[in-house]
Amino acid sequence: MKKQAIVLIILIISLIGTMTFIREKEVLYKEGTYTGLGQGNHGEIKVEVTTNQYKIKGIKILEQEETPGLCDIVYDKIPKSVLKKNSADVEVVSGASYTSQGLIDAIKDAVNKAKLEKKKGPMNITSKGGIF
Repeated sequence: MKKQAIVLIILIISLIGTMTFIREKEVLYKEGTYTGLGQGNHGEIKVEVTTNQYKIKGIKILEQEETPGLCDIVYDKIPKSVLKKNSADVEVVSGASYTSQGLIDAIKDAVNKAKLEKKKGPMNITSKGGIF
């Protein structure tokens, strides 16, 4: 009887060990295009942010009143950082803090409109492989 119990336990452990659990990709956003506003150094900054369910896909600066040429690095660097990180929680560009923060705030405003409300409940897990 003990031998059968040990064999059964080993068999169960082996079966569990062969199963691969995969967590489904988390849906973060509503798919679409959203506008956001932020306050720059010389006026309002308006952006358009495009998302799919999983990531921020694109950022366009629609309107801004900052000094031409001086803030080009901000409008280049920050959107690239946001897209790479898939988050608007990025650093400001040194020397252009107000413009940077205004652009980040505009992007955050748009992203917040796209975010899904997190639902509390069981985590979705699917099982692939193994013997059942």
